[in-house]
Amino acid sequence: MEKNHWLLKLIGAVLLLGAAACAVTVYWEKLVDLFYTLCDTIEERLANRAAVPSEYDDYDDSALMDE
Repeated sequence: MEKNHWLLKLIGAVLLLGAAACAVTVYWEKLVDLFYTLCDTIEERLANRAAVPSEYDDYDDSALMDE
């Protein structure tokens, strides 16, 4: 039985790998949609972060330069 222990582990690993491959195949479109949704969300957040004005934008520095 000890000698067959590694064989059972190998069979279990192969079955687990096959189940994962089947799950990816079945849900491929949903996984791709999820990936693109996440990419769009990250892109929007990065764009919104750049659009936030600085706290110093309300000061008019040109009036100081004229003096």
